[in-house]
Amino acid sequence: MKHGLLILLGILFLSSCDLIIVEEPFDPRLNFVGRYEAEEYSETFDEYLYYDVRVTLDDGYYSDIIYLENFYNLNADVQAEVYGNSITIPRQRIGNWLIQGTGHLEYGDLVLTYSVEDLNRPRLPVDFCNTIMYLR
Repeated sequence: MKHGLLILLGILFLSSCDLIIVEEPFDPRLNFVGRYEAEEYSETFDEYLYYDVRVTLDDGYYSDIIYLENFYNLNADVQAEVYGNSITIPRQRIGNWLIQGTGHLEYGDLVLTYSVEDLNRPRLPVDFCNTIMYLR
């Protein structure tokens, strides 16, 4: 009888415990952060260019913004918006360049398609580029 009472008390004690799981929301921008080696192909000029890019986060906690540092080898930061495993580079002016495009993650590497317009030389054609940024 005492054993039965102890088992019953043990079951009651264990069933009265609440298990609380606190999940931190995952920030999808973290998938993009890092240092990359860019292999850029210009469809307009039929040439390759190689340079390094660093991807960093915007400071806002609820932000969906990342920065591509040294984008297009301009030594300037380009802003992009993250949507899951994809990014959008909204139309923006960086110095005398007008830039816009899209991209996505593919096996940890960043694949981009974008256009760059030189506002200093309006007669120069818009540069349409396909770039693979290999995570280092």
